[in-house]
Amino acid sequence: MSDLLTEKQAGGLRCFAVVVPGLEGMAAAELGMLAVHDIEPIEGGVVFSASMDALCRVNLRSRTVTRVLVRLSGFKALSFPELYNKAKKIDWPRYIPDGRAVQVKASCHQSRLMHSGRVQQAVLDAIADKLKQADVSKSDGGQAQLVTVRLEHDACTVSIDSSGERLDRRGYRLLPGHAPIRETMAAGVLQWMDWKPDEPLLAPMCGSGTFAIEAALYGQGRAVNIEHDFALLHWPVLNRKRWQRVLDKAAGMHKDTPLAIEASDNDAAVLEQAKANADRAGVRDAIGFDEKDVREIRPAGQGGLMLINPPYGERIRGNAQTLYRDLGKLFREQFPGWRMAVIVPDQACENALNMPVKRRLKLKHGGLWVHVLHF
Repeated sequence: MSDLLTEKQAGGLRCFAVVVPGLEGMAAAELGMLAVHDIEPIEGGVVFSASMDALCRVNLRSRTVTRVLVRLSGFKALSFPELYNKAKKIDWPRYIPDGRAVQVKASCHQSRLMHSGRVQQAVLDAIADKLKQADVSKSDGGQAQLVTVRLEHDACTVSIDSSGERLDRRGYRLLPGHAPIRETMAAGVLQWMDWKPDEPLLAPMCGSGTFAIEAALYGQGRAVNIEHDFALLHWPVLNRKRWQRVLDKAAGMHKDTPLAIEASDNDAAVLEQAKANADRAGVRDAIGFDEKDVREIRPAGQGGLMLINPPYGERIRGNAQTLYRDLGKLFREQFPGWRMAVIVPDQACENALNMPVKRRLKLKHGGLWVHVLHF
C-alpha cells in the first residue's frame, strides 16, 4: 500500500471523522456543507479529503463528529522492524513539536502483528527516533498528541488526531445528570428531524438540557467547538494566519436570533443543572425552562417539534412502558399538527406508545443500541 495523500498532493489531507454508530449519514451530510471532498460514509465514521483550512473548519463547526483523524501513511507490515522503519519515514516534525507528549493507540485484526502493545511501542520508538528525543511519552504538562495505528490483514494505517479532547465534550455540561444523550447525538437527531430555527421546539424531561442547548447553538449559528483546545493548534505545520481567518469566520456566523425553545423537567434540582449548562453554553436567554411533569405540557402553537429522551432501565423506578404509554396518549390527544422524535430502548416501549412510526434511526447510546422514532 502506498503512502496516503498529503495536503501538497491533489486530494488534500485524507481524513477520517469518527462518529457515534448510526450517525454516519448525518455526519456525511454535515461534512458536505463544510466544503470537504471525496466524502464516503463507512461503519463508525466518514472518510473525506480536506485542506488544512477545511480541517480547521470541520473541527470548529461540526456538530455530529466525535473526532477527526488525519491519515498520515499506509503500508504493509509483516514484522516489528518493518513497522518501525516505515513508521519512522513519516514526517513527524510537521505534527509534533518539541516536548509534546505522544500517546499511541493500536488495534490489530487478522494480521501477523497481533500484539497491540508491541505495535504501539514500535511506532512510539519510531516517533522518538525521528524527533531525536529519548522518550516522547513523557508529558509536557499538556494533553498528549494521540496517534492511532490500525493493522488489518497486515495493512497498517497510521493516523494522527487533529481534535484533542473529543468534540462531543463541548465544555458546557459540567453537570451531566443520569445517562445523558451525547451532544453529537442530540445534534444528529435535530439534523435528522430537519429542525429549523423558526420552528417551535419542546424538550420535556430535559435532564441536562442537551437537546435544547444543541438546538439553541444551531439556531444562533454558534460554532460549537470555538473554545476547544484542538490538537492541530499545536502542530508546527499549522499556518497561524490562516487558522485565525477560519476562526474569525466561524465566530462571525453567530447571531442572537430569537428562538422558541422550551425545556422542562419535573425535578427542580435537575432543571437547575440544565439552566447552569445552558448558561455555560451561552444560550440561557434563548431557552425557556419550566418545572413541569411531561403529562402536563401543552402546545403553545399549532405546530412544532418535540424531542424526548425518556428515562428507562436503571434511570426509572417502576414500569417504563407505563411512561411510554402516557407519552403516546399525550401526543395523540394534545399535539395535533406537531412532530415528535422519541428515543426507545426496546420493542415493548415502542409498542406502548401505540403510534404508527414514520421513520426510525438506530443509534448506539451508552453502549446499547436504541431507536429514535419519528412520529
